[in-house]
Amino acid sequence: MSQPITPRADRIARIETELWEAYYQRDWPRELRLLVAMHREFMGMSLLTAVRASYLSGRAAIAFAPLEGSDPDKARRYLVRYYTIVRRALGCAAEADDLAGRELHYWITHRAVARRRRAEVLAGRPVDDPDLDEIAPVSDAFARLHAGLFNATPEAMGESGIRRAQAAAVVDRISGGYSPDVAADWARVESYLRQAYQAIETVTQAREQTPDKEMSR
Repeated sequence: MSQPITPRADRIARIETELWEAYYQRDWPRELRLLVAMHREFMGMSLLTAVRASYLSGRAAIAFAPLEGSDPDKARRYLVRYYTIVRRALGCAAEADDLAGRELHYWITHRAVARRRRAEVLAGRPVDDPDLDEIAPVSDAFARLHAGLFNATPEAMGESGIRRAQAAAVVDRISGGYSPDVAADWARVESYLRQAYQAIETVTQAREQTPDKEMSR
């Protein structure tokens, strides 16, 4: 049975949707503002700490973003510094280097899947939603990242990983230039993200009731 969407899940889904829009529009000032809001609202950071974390996250994204000339090593260095701050805010058991590796793995995996799918569409594939097997590498990467962030197992975070991967697949239609309805697709992205964050809340709330049942791996 699906869980009701909470105000927190709804709000973070709205911010992340706008973050994705800013990223693919390469609107870095807007992305910075949204990152600051996210870090303050959902990680309880002070304004100064949120600005520093957002700067590091944004610099990592800028280093990785170009399709030609992407610098994953530079991105990872910024991500390690970023997750040094985040793990303190969230109480993550995983080390900053581990979390940075999980994040970068998602970025690389998602880009490879998105580029392959766009090539297939340009070659004549219908513009449809990929099945779960096709996006499994992305959903698995998300599940591992969520597990590290929220002290759970990848299996426990499987549902959230799937929903965020589905959101990413819809974003790929927009960023790849083959969305039949951009506005409708952005609405679908937000809907999938709401479901993803509700799934995360369900896992973390259950863990709070039985705190020693799950550990990140």
